[in-house]
Amino acid sequence: MQDELSVYFDNPATDSMGYNTVEGKLFCGRDKIELQYKQKDRAFKKNPAIVVEFDYSEVERVEFTTGWFKPRILIFKTRSPEKLEEFPGAKVGLVELHVTKPAVADAKKVATFIEYQQSEAFLEESDRRWLESRSESDPEI
Repeated sequence: MQDELSVYFDNPATDSMGYNTVEGKLFCGRDKIELQYKQKDRAFKKNPAIVVEFDYSEVERVEFTTGWFKPRILIFKTRSPEKLEEFPGAKVGLVELHVTKPAVADAKKVATFIEYQQSEAFLEESDRRWLESRSESDPEI
């Protein structure tokens, strides 16, 4: 299993002026997920890149969908909808990322990767709680 995974996306504009075009990447690291994105720059205003961090426990669902003559979309849903309020076109805790062609292979793997990382985090948390309960009941441990 890889240690890190990145999926690049380029979402088309959702407004008539074309300013809500978003490009960026979903970076899955060892300890957290980062949604890094930037809105299209306007003529006299430069938009800074935005980074939103998520713990693996905050991810509710990740799904890659595609088909004949359909866009390649990575659906990312989180339990922390307030973190996605600034993302153009976001629904309550859910964003649809239009995956770029070179990133399709990684997009197909990202759901399994996140599920694996969530299980690792759950196991680590379970071990920590078990050790705490043992140390409370038996002070010699």
